[in-house]
Amino acid sequence: MSGTWWVSDAPCAGDWRFTPDDTSADALRSPMTRQLLKVCQDCPYRSRCIGLVLPRASKFDGICGGRLWFNGTVRDECEAAHPDDLIEDGSYIPHGTEAGARAHNRRGEPACPLCREAGRLAQARRRAKRRKRASD
Repeated sequence: MSGTWWVSDAPCAGDWRFTPDDTSADALRSPMTRQLLKVCQDCPYRSRCIGLVLPRASKFDGICGGRLWFNGTVRDECEAAHPDDLIEDGSYIPHGTEAGARAHNRRGEPACPLCREAGRLAQARRRAKRRKRASD
């Protein structure tokens, strides 16, 4: 994606513990949470992370930008967290949906894998619908 070169350089890159499947409030307050927030402590991309994920707008659950989020609300943060990191520029992309694929397109960036697949499936459904109409 345009402007997201830093994602693969971030200390959390590829670590799914930052966005756990079990996102209950108790699970997010586990002892591991403090360890994960320490990873964010020296991360130079905290504000960019928030700008990409848009945790408030997306009602994010997990760790993003040096903060623990639950339903889009900050529940905890690393010591180095700064209020200026919390600026959410841009509009929310509903990843994994056809609307998400269109949102990436409007931004002029390649769609993420989830949105690309959702767009491909939607296109396949439209083609099947057209074929069905043509055969009737």
